[in-house]
Amino acid sequence: MFPLSTLIVYVGGYLFLVFFAVCLATGLYYIAELVEEYTRLTKRVIGTAIKVVIGIHVALLLWDRLPVLPIAVGIGSHVVYYRLLKTFPYISLTSPDFLGSVGLVVLSHIVWFRFFAYDYQRPYLTLEYVIGFFLIMVWLIPFAYFISLAANESVLPGAGGPGASYGGYTRQESDPTYMGGGKRSRGTLLGIFNFLKRKRDDMLPQFTSKIPSSYLSSKERVL
Repeated sequence: MFPLSTLIVYVGGYLFLVFFAVCLATGLYYIAELVEEYTRLTKRVIGTAIKVVIGIHVALLLWDRLPVLPIAVGIGSHVVYYRLLKTFPYISLTSPDFLGSVGLVVLSHIVWFRFFAYDYQRPYLTLEYVIGFFLIMVWLIPFAYFISLAANESVLPGAGGPGASYGGYTRQESDPTYMGGGKRSRGTLLGIFNFLKRKRDDMLPQFTSKIPSSYLSSKERVL
């Protein structure tokens, strides 16, 4: 007989994943909004983060005596990431720097996975240990660039819109009296989130229409 407690655990686990996905999507939307509003600050934050991660690579080489190959690949990857800041927030998907960064991301995963798979000094590493290491050393900067794609369509130089560039500054930054000339264009990531938000708003009326009217009226009386 299938234990009821096991069923409860599975249901609770799937509900946790759903709640986590909703919270993650909400957080990403908020971060994308901040990136779109504060592009220059985001550029400085990403540049500082790249330098910090490169410093951590050097420390791992000198302090922990990690192999040279994954350290070299990691440092090379972040040097290419830093080159992408020259045109930030606009990133051409066909530029050599972007294509090179994609290839180095894949290579970084390969060399670090091989290191942890054959590292006999640490034979009992937990999944949390490996994920925590990858979060800082491999995923942090690419994830920051992914979020920053939200600003690409609103601050393109010469776009002519509210986010057009004026001597290296957006119009909002160079002209404090500028109040905006209409609805600002949304970036790719924000467009995805807005699409999902519209779908949610379309589905909620259909869901509430299935709730008995007696329940809704009793709820209104309580309020």
